[in-house]
Amino acid sequence: MALDLTIAGTIVALSIVLSGLLIGIGRAIGSHKVEFFGREELIQAMINAALVGAYATITLTATEISREMVGGGICGEGDAIENLQCLYEGVSGNIYSLLVETLSLHQTVAYYQSLVLNFSTFTIQPLSYLSSVSLILEAQVLVLQQLLLVSEIHIQLLSFFGPQLLTFFFPLGLIFRAFFSTRKLGGFLIALSIGLFLLYPSLVMVFPQPVLNETLTSLESMNNNTNYTITPILDLNDNYAIAGKLDNMTNITGSTGNATTSGTDFTGDVTTSIQQLTTATSALAIFVLIAPLFSMIVTLIFIKEVTDIFGGEFFYSVGML
Repeated sequence: MALDLTIAGTIVALSIVLSGLLIGIGRAIGSHKVEFFGREELIQAMINAALVGAYATITLTATEISREMVGGGICGEGDAIENLQCLYEGVSGNIYSLLVETLSLHQTVAYYQSLVLNFSTFTIQPLSYLSSVSLILEAQVLVLQQLLLVSEIHIQLLSFFGPQLLTFFFPLGLIFRAFFSTRKLGGFLIALSIGLFLLYPSLVMVFPQPVLNETLTSLESMNNNTNYTITPILDLNDNYAIAGKLDNMTNITGSTGNATTSGTDFTGDVTTSIQQLTTATSALAIFVLIAPLFSMIVTLIFIKEVTDIFGGEFFYSVGML
C-alpha cells in the first residue's frame, strides 16, 4: 500500500502559507509569541519540504545502504528486509524437517520403551529405561513447534512491514510531521521506518545462522536404519523374535570368524541424536528468539532518539533570532 506523496506536498505547501500568515499576524498585533510560533512552523515546513522533495533519493539511498549492510547474503539480491525474510523462510523449512525427524525418532523410542516380553517363567521390559529419553524427545518436539511458530510469525510480520515502511509509513510520517500537534507522531513514524528497514534486520543477521544439515542427516540415518524398524503388529506375539531383534539392536560388537566387527547400538545412537538435537535447538533459539529480541531493543532505543530529533521543536533557538 503506497501513499501518494502529492498529499504530503500539498500539506507542506499549506503549512508554509499558514506559517507566513502567523508571522504576519504576530507582527501586526505585536505578539512575539505568535511571530515566534510562525517562525517555528516555517522552519518545520521547510524541513518537511526538503524531506518530501528528497523522498525518492532518501528511499533509494536507504535501499542501497540496506543492501550493502547485508552484503552477499545467501538469499541473493534484495534489501535487508527481503534477505531476512528469505533467511527465516529457510530456517522455518529446516525447523519443520527437524520436527518431522524428531517425531519419527520419538515414535520409535516410545515404541521400544513400552515393549513387554512375556515368557513362561518371567516377564521383562528390557528397554524401560528409555522412558526418560522419550520425555526428553517429547520436550524437544514441543520446543521445535514453538520455534517454528515464532519463526512463521516473524515471516508474516516481515512480509507485511517490509513493503510498507518506505512507501506508506515514511510518507505518512511526513504528513503528520507537518502539523505541530502531531509532530511527535510524524517523527516516530519516520524513525520507525528507518529503524525497522535498516537497523533491525542488519542486527539480526549479525548473529550466527543455524546450520542444521549435519543434524538432519544424522537423524534421517537413524530413522532409516533397518535395524531399528518397528516390528509389525502381527509379529508382536512372537516374543522370541522380538527378543532377538532387541538383542541385535544392542549388539555393539559381533564376531565373524577371527574378525571383530561393529554392530548396532540403539541406545548410543539415540543418545547421539539427542545431543545433536540439543545443539541444533539451542542454535535455533538464539537465532529465532534472542536475535530478534536483542535487535528490537536496540531498534526501539534508536527509534526513541530519532523521534526526539524529527519530532522536536526549534522554538527557543528561533526565539533568539
